[in-house]
Amino acid sequence: MRRSVIFLAVNVVVLGALAWWLVPEPADPPDIGADTVRAVFEVRDGRRVTGPPVLSARQGGVLEIQIASDRDDELHMHGYDRTWPLRGGEISRLTLVLDQAGRFSVELHHADIELTALEVRPQ
Repeated sequence: MRRSVIFLAVNVVVLGALAWWLVPEPADPPDIGADTVRAVFEVRDGRRVTGPPVLSARQGGVLEIQIASDRDDELHMHGYDRTWPLRGGEISRLTLVLDQAGRFSVELHHADIELTALEVRPQ
């Protein structure tokens, strides 16, 4: 009986520690009220798994995006007419100075999806 209790207690502690360790840290909110807006995305099988559907920022700020994709693709930021290659299995980090106000579609070209929309408020 005593061995069973010890075994159970050890398993509870180990499972609790694993659960705490494996839970991902929350990403920064899309609009953190500062000049830099950060967002983290995961794309699997050509679909957004995580990440905000809309990003909100102020003109003059900086956008930092981190994307993990399981496939090669190309990210296109409409309005800014910028593209970035994405490599499958790698994390891509993109930075963009937000010098234009408006609403812009951010697309994955090969997957043919809108990853997110970027809303840039005028200064």
